[in-house]
Amino acid sequence: MKFETIEDYDNYLAELEEDLNDMDKYLTEHPEKLGTRGNYETLQYLYSIYENNKIKFIQDISEINLKLDGDNMKPLSIENMYLLSNEFNNTKNSLMDLVNLNSIAHENLLVEEISKGSYTIKFSFPNPTEDDVLRKSPRKKGLMKIFDFINCGDDIEKLKNEAGPNGQEALIAYKKFLTEIVKNEADFTLDTEMGSVKAGLSLQQCKNICEKLNI
Repeated sequence: MKFETIEDYDNYLAELEEDLNDMDKYLTEHPEKLGTRGNYETLQYLYSIYENNKIKFIQDISEINLKLDGDNMKPLSIENMYLLSNEFNNTKNSLMDLVNLNSIAHENLLVEEISKGSYTIKFSFPNPTEDDVLRKSPRKKGLMKIFDFINCGDDIEKLKNEAGPNGQEALIAYKKFLTEIVKNEADFTLDTEMGSVKAGLSLQQCKNICEKLNI
């Protein structure tokens, strides 16, 4: 069964649990129903599988994909890949400070995989949690703020308004990240939550921001 959200997953587990409780009550009253006993044990096994796979689902839905594509894009070297991933991480950390000005521990995003041709850099949070999926954690709030920045396009005033009066550091980090994109001569898209949250900029928009954002 395919799930789009953690709520869908939890609802399905709750339905299985309710069915198990109903069958358990029935079997208590009718212990002679051996066929029902077999169905009950099968349902117990199914429930245990989904309960154990919930961690894997949280990891999958928390995955972040940075996709690069461009006609003149040069092969992405390991050095450039790490520069790009580091700038992305710095941007996230700066935006975490923007959404939560308290002192918090920053956890690095991890590079998981790079595809060939048009490049995809896959990231994930270390030990993702339900709070990450539900956008309650500081690091997930910081990540979602990146999407808000990207959705401003190359409108500099919108970017500054999005950053707010305390957002100078975040704007600097965002510009440095886009500078690395420009160096790779690429359009880019960023997506998460199995692609349901998505935003992107063309190479020209990245250039416009880097040229016009005076910080």
